[in-house]
Amino acid sequence: MHMIVDWIFTLLDIASLMFCSMYVVTLLPRSARVTGDRRILCAVRAAAWLVYALLTVMIPTVWQDDAVTMAGITLYYVMAGYLLYHRDRVGTLYQVGFMFSLYATQMIAIFAAAVMWGVFSLEHRTHAYCLVLLKAFLLIAITFVFKVLIRKRYMSVQMRFRIRGMLLVPVISMVLIFMFAVGSDVFLLRFGHAWLIVYCALVLVINLYCLYFWHDVSKTQELKHKLELTRQQNELTHQFYADLESNYAKSRKVIHDIRNHLQVLEQSQKFAGSRSYVADMHQMLNALGMTYYTDNRMLNIILNDKLKSLNQEQFYCSLMGVRLGFLSDMDTTTIFANLLDNALEECRGNQDFRLHLQGEQIQDFCVIKMSNTTEGTYTPGRSSKTGHDGIGLENVRNAVEKYHGEMQTVQREDVFSVTLLFPDNG
Repeated sequence: MHMIVDWIFTLLDIASLMFCSMYVVTLLPRSARVTGDRRILCAVRAAAWLVYALLTVMIPTVWQDDAVTMAGITLYYVMAGYLLYHRDRVGTLYQVGFMFSLYATQMIAIFAAAVMWGVFSLEHRTHAYCLVLLKAFLLIAITFVFKVLIRKRYMSVQMRFRIRGMLLVPVISMVLIFMFAVGSDVFLLRFGHAWLIVYCALVLVINLYCLYFWHDVSKTQELKHKLELTRQQNELTHQFYADLESNYAKSRKVIHDIRNHLQVLEQSQKFAGSRSYVADMHQMLNALGMTYYTDNRMLNIILNDKLKSLNQEQFYCSLMGVRLGFLSDMDTTTIFANLLDNALEECRGNQDFRLHLQGEQIQDFCVIKMSNTTEGTYTPGRSSKTGHDGIGLENVRNAVEKYHGEMQTVQREDVFSVTLLFPDNG
């Protein structure tokens, strides 16, 4: 009977170690570079975890050296995760951190079981059972901590931010705990195992905090990178509209000259019977001109560019008399180009699409409201456009708030509306 129970606890020890290790790796985002037949890949992964379980038993049995055990199992675990799952340096950092946490929790369980053995005078077999249960409990607890960290704080590596130095933290911590455990005979005789538990727990907390802090630094780097990309995108968009305005100015001169030529030809005898043809030419030239929707130069360019794809009955625009001169050209582009792009995305393949853009001066405030029909459902922070991050409206909000304004978004049935409220900065 005792032999059966011993085997059960031995299998529990191996199973908890293997499945917690495997679970952490499966939480990491998969890499597209890990390719191949799915069934073959699953079989290779299953074989790799079986070898991992065997190594956790064979290495300590053959070498009976904790340093060799730690190094061998950690190296195999990291390589298996990197080659078969994530192919990512951040994933490697998580794996090394988890292996240190695994080692630290097992040391805590060993010292805690030793304390229980001394306090309660446990039998050898009972002491071994308590040790297995403590190791499994602490390992599951630390696995849950890593689950929270990975799901809430995982991010890809930025090119400017290297993690090689961060890998040293768990590695050096494992070495310190190992050296302290090996050379602590006098310390154990004088103070007992309790202080060793505290020491391991503090080192574990320091490592988790370092991982948490590293993510904050990495998040800052990511935000800086995103802001830089947004700034470059806004500059390119602004340059595009500046070039577009220049082309409009040149085309107006050409159109003016062509009109003069048409008037001369129209008055000549040989074109006397071709007035309808000349009228059509005038209509084509009108289409090449710029419609004046607003007194704001940059906004007028943007509206002409964006609304040219719509029929007259599909949109209504009334912005004359609205004072928007306080907006910089860059912010005008950011606000209205993003709003119109989002609205016109709903126009594709939708003949019933309608766009309504209206502005008013109400006492000391400038109010602009844009509404468009939509077939989707707006979710803050998300984009319905493939390949977009859903940050267009967030950029608009940031630009509006620079002028102490407010932005409100509302969707009622099939109509999505954005209202901008600016204090009079004129």
